[in-house]
Amino acid sequence: MRGERALLILIVCAFVASVSFSIAQRIPFENDESVYATQARAWAAGGPITGVGLQRAPLLPAIGTILYKAGARAEWPFRLVGLLSGVAAVLLTWGLARAVAGPTAGLTAAALFASVPNVQQRSAQFMTDVPATALMLAFALIVWRNRERAGPSLLVAAPIAAAAVYLRYASILPIVVVAAVALGLWHRGLLRDRRLAAGTLGLFGALLIPHIVRAIDATGRPWGLVTFTAGYAGRRYFGQGLVQYLAWWPYTLAGPIAAIGMTAGIFAAARRRSQAAIFLVVCALLDIVLIGLTDHGEPRFVFFPVALLCIGGAIAISEAVGARRVAAVIVAGAVVAAGITTALHTSSARTHRIAPVLAGRIVRAHAHLPCTVHSVEIVETTWYSGCSTTYFGAGPADFAVFFSTGGVRLAIQPASPPPGAVPIGVVRDNGRRLATVYVLARPVQ
Repeated sequence: MRGERALLILIVCAFVASVSFSIAQRIPFENDESVYATQARAWAAGGPITGVGLQRAPLLPAIGTILYKAGARAEWPFRLVGLLSGVAAVLLTWGLARAVAGPTAGLTAAALFASVPNVQQRSAQFMTDVPATALMLAFALIVWRNRERAGPSLLVAAPIAAAAVYLRYASILPIVVVAAVALGLWHRGLLRDRRLAAGTLGLFGALLIPHIVRAIDATGRPWGLVTFTAGYAGRRYFGQGLVQYLAWWPYTLAGPIAAIGMTAGIFAAARRRSQAAIFLVVCALLDIVLIGLTDHGEPRFVFFPVALLCIGGAIAISEAVGARRVAAVIVAGAVVAAGITTALHTSSARTHRIAPVLAGRIVRAHAHLPCTVHSVEIVETTWYSGCSTTYFGAGPADFAVFFSTGGVRLAIQPASPPPGAVPIGVVRDNGRRLATVYVLARPVQ
């Protein structure tokens, strides 16, 4: 037990060190982070909100509102939510694997999941994916513990599942998958006490009433926000996400170490077909398929099934080798591989995101609130400038930001500033011109 605890602490410390390094680099907010942060600021102190559509669930900005009222102004306090959620996800991966197959499987699964570069990178952000993954792992663990004879702890699954939905509407997909697969395997145990099962389902439904009311008000249908999120994804064709996940399998989704474990877990499950393996692998694969069919592909959308497959791989590895030292070897590899990948990602991410930050600071130095800016990086500009931001031609504005680099976004940017615009600052990074900020002599239409 003492050795297991020491290895688990080592895994968590390695994970925290890598994620903390990324947070300490003060990488600017990306688009989604800026959306949640500006919404939190607006709820806490008023001000403009940009980019908040019906697809945005409310729980993360609500947490951000508390942080903002507590004094958070820089990126790092918000990103501590991601760090704590990432640690919780690693610990819950360990807990679920340990409950299924014992200590060695638990340590191996935790190390595999902690080694996924995408998980480390997103745990250093103010995003919904890692917190929702942690809640889904807690949900799966409760279902597993109640599979043979459901007890009062099953009721806890309802608020955990509801919280996952309020963090990310698409969480309803893995919730349904886990519940359906579990009922198919263990319906006698889960439904032994019909009142308990009905109470759990009723509590879950009651907790979703605010969501349903808002969905009916906004879309006319109780499920409208979930379907709106799927339709908002911007996919080019049906099944685009699934095609992308198949193309990314397994390295891009999980990194070099976890990819081997995930693949081993699938083959082992197909060979042995135990209930535990079926539960883990079928839930994971069904979730990936459903997300791939309803959304465009993003590795961060499938952290929960990746965690389940890491557990399946850990079980296969622990059964094949049967030694706790395997986890120590995986930890060492995880630190080296994921740490290097995260450091490289951190450097490139800062270079990619620095322009809206510097432009926003120039605007803030010259602006008198309330104010409006024209830009193609609208959400980031809102967060860093404090001004309402719109695309060019969307209405009058006091400032305009013209980016010199930015790929396809420059296609929606005018070729030149409007007549009377006066440059008030040039954004440069390492000698390279990234953007020019203009004050408009008069608000333009």
